[in-house]
Amino acid sequence: MKFRSIYLSALCGLAVSAAMTSCSDDDEYDPFEYGSKIALPQHRGYVLNEGSYKLNNACISFFDVVADTTTSKEYDLYFVQNGKQLGDTGQDIIEYDDNIYVVVYGSNYIAKLNKAGVEQCRHTFAENHGQPRYAAAVDGMIYVTTVGGYVVRLNANDLSLNADCIVGKAAEQIDEEYGILYVAIGNAYDGTSKSNKIAIIDTKNFNDSNVKTVDVMENTQIVVANDNYVAVQGYGAGGWTNTPLWIYNIKSGKAVDTGEFATYVAEVEGTDKFFCVYSKSDNWIDYSMYYSLYDPVTMKKEDITSKIVAADPSLSSSIVYGISEGENGSFYIMTTKHSSGNGTIYHFNSDFKLVGKFTSWGQNPKKVVLVD
Repeated sequence: MKFRSIYLSALCGLAVSAAMTSCSDDDEYDPFEYGSKIALPQHRGYVLNEGSYKLNNACISFFDVVADTTTSKEYDLYFVQNGKQLGDTGQDIIEYDDNIYVVVYGSNYIAKLNKAGVEQCRHTFAENHGQPRYAAAVDGMIYVTTVGGYVVRLNANDLSLNADCIVGKAAEQIDEEYGILYVAIGNAYDGTSKSNKIAIIDTKNFNDSNVKTVDVMENTQIVVANDNYVAVQGYGAGGWTNTPLWIYNIKSGKAVDTGEFATYVAEVEGTDKFFCVYSKSDNWIDYSMYYSLYDPVTMKKEDITSKIVAADPSLSSSIVYGISEGENGSFYIMTTKHSSGNGTIYHFNSDFKLVGKFTSWGQNPKKVVLVD
């Protein structure tokens, strides 16, 4: 126990103020709870770093949500807790029922981790399903899209296969609202088919015959459900630079082209609006970044680029690799250096003020999830 106390003090010293508070004697929080081998802050966020394809360097880092700080040295949380690498190409991470589910595309599995990042079980995908892409959770089930064009339903407890539903190659991002799944359907990876649809599935009637589709742009990639609306992003037929943004109205059942462009989309908590980032590049080297709020009710965009860039000028040209919701209307912007180094996480509050900035401790940070 003496060694454990010394180790706790050392690790608490690496994570800053809030983590140190979590290690104090003033509360009953145990930084080593759930079998953790490393001291963790009580209110923490996990960053999924995608890594570089086929380099087996996907990883999960952590930070203190209250203090907006990470450790002073690099920790691959999954490796520390489990004694092995996460694998090739971290694709998605979600929090559900006090557990973490991480999708690893290249290594072809989804794993259930406890709150400390200790693996509980995993599911490897069958050949007909193909490699996994994105995940959503509702009513004790985890729904995972796959390259083979399926949505695969797994029991959240042990990740055993419950059912599957084919939606068309290739199923990409998935989101859920009121028990309804919305699935982006991209063009087939092998070039054999193209798609201009999203799929809609009622989880209470989860089978092939009950899949509905709605026409949108070609090669859809992102769906984000927010109350009465679903934002849809894709590549379209015109190339990879001008990526159109559509809005699907859940009540009317109609989808419309907004005339705007987006690379990443996230919902704005407590509103119908969507936070959008658009990365425009003509040569894949020089990037110009644009930030906006899109209101599907008024069908108008509010340009907030100047506010974001005023907070940190580097965000005018840094390559954004993902955005995630935070607490109380805040959001995280993740930038990448691709394979040349660690990415950076920027935390903005609901007033677009920069409240935190720290390294991702990994290549290509893709998503943030928060754990209490």
